[in-house]
Amino acid sequence: MNSEDYSSLLKRAYSKLPEKTEASERFEIPPVESLLQGNRTIIKNFDAIANKIRRNPRHLAKYLSKELAAPGSIDGTRLILNAKLNEKSINERIKDYVNAYVICKQCKRPDTKLIEEDRLPVMLCEACGARSSVGKI
Repeated sequence: MNSEDYSSLLKRAYSKLPEKTEASERFEIPPVESLLQGNRTIIKNFDAIANKIRRNPRHLAKYLSKELAAPGSIDGTRLILNAKLNEKSINERIKDYVNAYVICKQCKRPDTKLIEEDRLPVMLCEACGARSSVGKI
């Protein structure tokens, strides 16, 4: 086999590959937009945050309620927490949630989903196929 055959085979192989897509967008969690009403904190963009990280809003709400020690409820697209909280502490807890329940432990990408195997929560990475167990909330 001479070099011309190899070059033409290589060009043909490259032409069959799908075009490279540059994913230049970074995974960014929308910052919390909250307001205080008496002793309650309302996260106005809660639904947008849950959609961006591709998680069930009830799962995220349960985590935030536990971590912030504030009972809460989902009201449409908002989360109402029964405590006075600042945006910084809420953002930190959401970041902790993302690190524990969204980011793949192997490839560090956010392309994961939560599934149950033998009644235990498992994070399955759609990018690299890794499985890792996650704690229950």
